[in-house]
Amino acid sequence: MSSTEKVFGIVKSVILMHERFDGLDERIRRLDGDLTNLSRSHSDLAQRVARIEGVMEGYARASAASNRPRLPKK
Repeated sequence: MSSTEKVFGIVKSVILMHERFDGLDERIRRLDGDLTNLSRSHSDLAQRVARIEGVMEGYARASAASNRPRLPKK
């Protein structure tokens, strides 16, 4: 193998590695976007669950308050 063929082989390897890194860079960008969306969804879901818990706690307190003995009316 001549030195020219070795140089072309090295250049080809560098170009292929550059293309692979570009592909990895794009995949990392997509994963970053996916994680951002997942984080937002988690936050939204946590807020919805907190609201539902608040409503249920309110119903429980109202139910407990209605079961308390009351003073007779005069």
